[in-house]
Amino acid sequence: MTTATRALLLTGMVLSFANAWSQDRLSGVLKHELQREFTQLKAADKNVYYMSYRVDDIVSYRVTASFGVISSIDSNRVRVFTPTVRVGSYQFDNTHNMQFGGAPGTLPIVDNEDILRLSIWKNTDVAYKNAAQIYEQLLTNKKVRVAEEDTAADFSNAKKEIYFDAPVNYKALKPDLDKVAIALKNFTQVFKQNPDLLQGGANFEFKITRKYFVDTDGSDIVENGTETWQSIFGNTKAGDGMELPLYKLYFAYTPDGLPSGDSVLADVSGMSAKLSELKKSPLADPFVGPAILSGRAAGVFFHEIFGHRLEGKRMKNEFDGQTFKNKIGTEVLPAFLSISMDPTTKNVSGSQVNGYYKFDDEGVAAQKVDVVEQGILRNFLMTRTPINGVSGSNGHARTAPGGIPESRQSNLVVTGKSEKTFNELRDMLIAECKKQGKAYGYLFQDVQGGFTNVGRTTPNAFNVLPTEVYKIYTDGKPDELVRGVDLIGTPLSMFKHITACSNSMETFNGMCGSGSGWVPVSASSPAIFVDVIETQKKSKSSERLPVLPRPDLDK
Repeated sequence: MTTATRALLLTGMVLSFANAWSQDRLSGVLKHELQREFTQLKAADKNVYYMSYRVDDIVSYRVTASFGVISSIDSNRVRVFTPTVRVGSYQFDNTHNMQFGGAPGTLPIVDNEDILRLSIWKNTDVAYKNAAQIYEQLLTNKKVRVAEEDTAADFSNAKKEIYFDAPVNYKALKPDLDKVAIALKNFTQVFKQNPDLLQGGANFEFKITRKYFVDTDGSDIVENGTETWQSIFGNTKAGDGMELPLYKLYFAYTPDGLPSGDSVLADVSGMSAKLSELKKSPLADPFVGPAILSGRAAGVFFHEIFGHRLEGKRMKNEFDGQTFKNKIGTEVLPAFLSISMDPTTKNVSGSQVNGYYKFDDEGVAAQKVDVVEQGILRNFLMTRTPINGVSGSNGHARTAPGGIPESRQSNLVVTGKSEKTFNELRDMLIAECKKQGKAYGYLFQDVQGGFTNVGRTTPNAFNVLPTEVYKIYTDGKPDELVRGVDLIGTPLSMFKHITACSNSMETFNGMCGSGSGWVPVSASSPAIFVDVIETQKKSKSSERLPVLPRPDLDK
């Protein structure tokens, strides 16, 4: 080994050690400053009883492309700092019935301890002042308002957790963005060849997150995570002005887990052809009758319509519909269905799922929760905020960086015992259509997402947003692609009409944007047969199609 080689290796080791030392230093600064701030605040205000610091140190790499042209290649790093100060007591504090808020800030990307401590101090001061003001307002409100239905405490104890992931090797994880750009350019070049399309693009994002959590109960957690998203998307417009988008998302923990380029190119070609077909497809009328939801569509259905109603913390709020709050131990789904929420797994039926984490955003270890067993409701998704009849967290306090943790879903997994092949479900659909006097039923093949209302001030309805829907005819006529269909209904009524499920599982990976911001989730489900669903026409634009052709088509 030459002197130069030894020097090079030594330099690499020094840089590696410096990187590790830098990351470890932030953890030490957070612990030191938390104890200093807590001691001084508690001396100034005896009502301060708990504090925590959370830092999301995020490095992101992104590439975007449209119609064969790279739009952007960029990277970014940010440290989101979220101090939590609880004023009052475990029974009643400043977070009482608070669904939104917080006092997030950012920490500088430096190693200087004095600069870091100064930033932490400033943000903590703001958080304390906000907490103290809210607490005083809540005490005043409590004197003039009627007694609340839920008398459970605002906070509960949790096990002290000590966990430390090794420092991140950012250099080793950095993706080859030039290689990614070439791939995205090739994907979107296929879209460019279709004159029907108004939009044809692709995105890539790789994110590295090192999350720090310390609290005054003694927890000290440093957890690493990575996620990779790649998407292809196209958009066309029907003659009546209806926008017709199609999307496909690919998720993997690291870029090398994404599907091959040839596989994605095949998907792009199929999507392009499907968009041209959708543009010419007939507009569907409102419908009530039988339907099949594919595994992906059913996964979104259960996430939106069922999962959000299992989020325990929201039930503490009297504005929440509390659909299932008093139904533990009762039948809420058909007996052949069971549902679990499992943030401890990275794979479901061979698919990587992105609702995985080791610890939630209140420093509680992730746990698999069997929420429904053979149709019977067994549990809710809980944070450290108990509700009447259910106490203690089960590791489902989650938030986007900077938010207040709420009860949120993770990896939803639906399993069924009444398993049938897809062709058997199809036969059931046709038989039920004939029984109801319907000429056709629906197959919901793919969806882009959905939403649901869970409050008391609006009807507790849902809307699943399909992108690919087919009429299945009873007379043997070929299946027909249609457009303009929204799947709507009310949850309790809809659940009663699920009569069978398939013997294969599909997974929908995505981001859920509920009260505490966007968090990664997945939903895995077999296809389901529903003997009665309701649809309505999708909203559409009144704008005409472009008068001028796309400029790239002139070449």
